[in-house]
Amino acid sequence: MQVLCLRNSDSRPALMARRWGTVLCLAVALFTLASLVNSAFAQTVETQPSTFDVLQKQALQWAANTPTFQGKTLHVAPLDGRITVQSCQQNLQFEQPFPGQPSVRVRCAQPQWQLFVTLNQGSEPAVVSRNGTVAPSLHKVLVPKELLKRGTYLNAAMFNVAEMPAAGMESQLISDPKLIANMELVRDLTPSTPLRTFDVKTAVLVKRGQEVQVTAGEGQGFSITMRAESLQDGGLGEQIRLKNSESGRSLTAVITGPNTAKVR
Repeated sequence: MQVLCLRNSDSRPALMARRWGTVLCLAVALFTLASLVNSAFAQTVETQPSTFDVLQKQALQWAANTPTFQGKTLHVAPLDGRITVQSCQQNLQFEQPFPGQPSVRVRCAQPQWQLFVTLNQGSEPAVVSRNGTVAPSLHKVLVPKELLKRGTYLNAAMFNVAEMPAAGMESQLISDPKLIANMELVRDLTPSTPLRTFDVKTAVLVKRGQEVQVTAGEGQGFSITMRAESLQDGGLGEQIRLKNSESGRSLTAVITGPNTAKVR
C-alpha cells in the first residue's frame, strides 16, 4: 500500500505543510488498512458455515448411503426455534430408530448431546403466505393418559389416540403404539402433549453391574443358562460385554429383554 505524499522546501510554512501532509497520509493509510481488515473479517464470517449447515451436510451424506433414503432428494426440516445446535468437535453420528419414519437421531460424542431431525423429501419448502385463514389439518397423535415422568418405560396402555393440529411437526409425531415398545421418556410428558420422536430414546434394559440371565446354544441342539454381571449399559438388540459370575470369564451377548441376553 502506497500513499503519495508531496515533499516541499525547508521553509517554515513549507515545513508545517509537510508535517500536516504526513499526518494526513498516515490517517489515510490507517483508514485504508482498517477497511481491508473489516472486509476480510466480513468475508470470513459470511463463508463460515453455521452449525445447522454442518449438521445438514453430514446428515445428507449419511442418508445417501442409507437404504431407506438412497436415491431421494432430501433436506433437513427446520428445527424448533427453542433448539440450539451445538458445535461438535467430531463427526456426528446418525441412526434411524423408528423404521418407516423420516426422523433421525443425531449424536455428538464431544461434547455429548443428541437431538432428532427430520429428513423430508424435496428441496427446502417455500415460505407460505399468511394472507387469509386456512383451517389447520388434524393428525392422529399419541397423548398420555396421565403425567409421565422422565425415565418411564413406555407401553401402549399409557396412551390414547387423539386428533389435533400439528403444523410444522407432522413428521415428528408418533402415532403408532407399536413404535414405543422398548422406549423410555427423556423428559416429562403432560396429558395434553403429543408424543414426538425427540421425547423418547431406546430404553436401557440392562445396566452396568446388574445380574443378567444369559442363554447359549439355542438352535444348536442344546441350551445353557448362566448368570453374568453386565459390564455396560445396553438396550434391546445391543451387544454388551458381561462377566460370568462363576468362572469370572468375560463374554459378549445380545440383549433380549430386561436383564436377559443371548449368546449368538
